[in-house]
Amino acid sequence: MSYRQLVDTERLNSPLPGPVVMNRLTNRQTFLRLALLLLMLVAAAWLPLARGECLSGTAADPFEAERVGLSREWIVQLPFESIGYRLGRVDVGRWTVVAQSGDGKVHAVRAGDAATATPGAPRPGTLLWSTSLGVPLAPPQPAGIDGRLVVVTHDMEAVGLQARTGSVFWRRRLPVPPSAGALPVGNWAYVPLRNATVLRLPVNPFRLMLPEPGTDGSAETEGGGSEQLVKLDPVEINSHGLIEQQPTPYGAGVIWCTRNGHLTAIEPANDAWARHEFELLQSPGGPVLVRDQTIFATTGTGELIRFADAPGGLRLVWRSLLETSLHPNEQRPQLLLKGETLIVSLGERGIAAHAADSGRRIWKSPLKAELLAIVGGRVWCYDRQNMLTGLSLADGEPEAFLHPGPFTLPVTNRASEKLILASPRGLLASLGPRTVAGEQPAAAADTELQEAPDAPAAAPPEKPEKEGADERFNFF
Repeated sequence: MSYRQLVDTERLNSPLPGPVVMNRLTNRQTFLRLALLLLMLVAAAWLPLARGECLSGTAADPFEAERVGLSREWIVQLPFESIGYRLGRVDVGRWTVVAQSGDGKVHAVRAGDAATATPGAPRPGTLLWSTSLGVPLAPPQPAGIDGRLVVVTHDMEAVGLQARTGSVFWRRRLPVPPSAGALPVGNWAYVPLRNATVLRLPVNPFRLMLPEPGTDGSAETEGGGSEQLVKLDPVEINSHGLIEQQPTPYGAGVIWCTRNGHLTAIEPANDAWARHEFELLQSPGGPVLVRDQTIFATTGTGELIRFADAPGGLRLVWRSLLETSLHPNEQRPQLLLKGETLIVSLGERGIAAHAADSGRRIWKSPLKAELLAIVGGRVWCYDRQNMLTGLSLADGEPEAFLHPGPFTLPVTNRASEKLILASPRGLLASLGPRTVAGEQPAAAADTELQEAPDAPAAAPPEKPEKEGADERFNFF
């Protein structure tokens, strides 16, 4: 028998391995296909999270908000390049939330809730506009928000944006960099500068013009009447110190406090302007808080002070010791007011509540946190454990907790009873008090929303300034 015949005989007598090998190949291919399918499913589930934000179990989750007595009123994603830039600052006004992103854009979102929405107006949570001002070279300053204008200090200039459309209304080159955020009040916008002055700019520089030489200062209108013309040139006001906190509206005027504790209030009086001043003799602990004609302020050495408007100027009502001092680098709002309860941040010492009428200490909590807002009967804070904590307004006890999730940018809201959430990638959400179907909105909300936001009442016309009138009050 030849070798070839021997090999053929052994092959015929041995078991055929073909089916076994084929089964193994088939099982391996099936395993690879299943692994590839699983990998594709994981990638499909991960990609949306890589580009967006996961809200399940966070403060923006409607079920989590309901659990702690809140209701998610709206949520919106701001349109900017969130891969290379981040959201820098969020400021809350009465009708508008203004955000500034790192790519130089300014965004405006309609504030409020659906229960108090005005017919014909944009619904709450609507992105009103996004305007690009160029890439900023410095951290953003707080935006000044008014019913007609939003003022943003951008590098070495102040920009006035129309509140409804976001279009650039005017630009003003500043002589020196701004030291704090600008503030529009009535017909004027106040811009603190680093040379210890405040630049007062007209809100609408095109509304009125100077009278022609030789005229009596009035212009004929179409109806045959006359309109008094007012000089609206920019004015530099001596602030007697560097202003590091954004000024605050004070009636039809403005109030600010310098770094050395020089408190100044400016308001219209008769046919000119009146300037009231008060020396705190120490640095302020944060921006002042104003309600009607009452002023509250904190100092860096731990004092809480209340002022009242008086015929001769500001009148000291009471002083109260906070039993703490604030860190020099803490530049954040320190006060919140709800009814007759004044909430004060004590930095490393926690949070305290004082009676607004007497300054008496009501309670003190050891929680170290940043004040965010007062919603319902709770003071909401962002604590050092990266949690949103709700303290009872009555006794300061922790009552509710929310996981912030991606909303790690603290936003202090003193304009309304809303908890505004913001993420560095541009996601904004608003939480308000939970209401049951058929319930009437809170009385405070009704009072706040009596006037339609998109049709603000015109500011009362200012009386013409007589030449040399300001010098009588040592205004400049």
